[in-house]
Amino acid sequence: MTLKMTVWQKIKQKLRLRFYRWLDKRQPASTELTLRQHLLYVFPSAYGAWFVLLIILLYVFGSNYQNNLILLCAYLLLSLFCCCILAAFFNLYRLQLKTSPPLSMPLHTYAGQSLTLSLALSHTEHKKMLSFSGDEFEALLFETLPELVQLELYQRQRGFYQLQRFKLESYFPFGLIRCWTYIQLQQPYWVYPAAAELKNTNAAPRQQIPDQPDQLAPYLPGDQASSIDWKRLAKNPWQPVVRQNSESTVPALPKTLIVTATGAALELQLSQFCVLLHQYEQQGESYSLSTPLSTIGPDQGQAHLHRCLQALTLC
Repeated sequence: MTLKMTVWQKIKQKLRLRFYRWLDKRQPASTELTLRQHLLYVFPSAYGAWFVLLIILLYVFGSNYQNNLILLCAYLLLSLFCCCILAAFFNLYRLQLKTSPPLSMPLHTYAGQSLTLSLALSHTEHKKMLSFSGDEFEALLFETLPELVQLELYQRQRGFYQLQRFKLESYFPFGLIRCWTYIQLQQPYWVYPAAAELKNTNAAPRQQIPDQPDQLAPYLPGDQASSIDWKRLAKNPWQPVVRQNSESTVPALPKTLIVTATGAALELQLSQFCVLLHQYEQQGESYSLSTPLSTIGPDQGQAHLHRCLQALTLC
């Protein structure tokens, strides 16, 4: 039994991959999509199949017994069935879907956390009873379609992902006809390493700058009285001088993070470095990162922070 299931699962997987390759040629990934005739599929549902069978039986009985009333009933049901086909088709026709506009920072979340993805919908008038379903989020059913749909993606491990193809379908108006489509939107997103508490990290220690001896400078109006060298002033009251500490003039050296761990310790180190990067950014310090795959020079800012987090993600 297990062998048969394994063979059947392999066959289903191959057929599914071939079907998705055909869909990729028919509807490539894009940030904006308008549902047209070549993207919509219409077919009777299970109730619709029984409904068609009922129409056939009524027509056969009416023809055999030459009963015009039964034939009229069969024709009326057939007309209703054809109207349901048109209603189901136009319920999805010309619906426009668009991903969220590009932000200053990439769409991201952290390992162990879910991600909310927003889809903007246009031409939603008279669109009813639509459902969204996919492998990355729970199915959503809308009685009246809103202009903004939020998909809460499942938690995933760290990495760079592309929103997978999902299904949009409707059984409007009577559940006799199923109209559906498979949508592929171009929406990449990042899953950064989970932030962990700092205990023992391999981060470079804070670099201490040795104190430089005080420097003397002539007194100028506006200098603080506490900085005046009073001993020299007593010896030479006509030439007051002030003390200037040269420590503030020495720029702070950038922090350097180097990824050296492997195996199970790698995830812990990446999580700790994730916290350190956020700390350095909040403190306004310059920092750099070195991984086995890339090296990022010292800098600061949100764009630099996300470049470093993306480098940690790809380790």
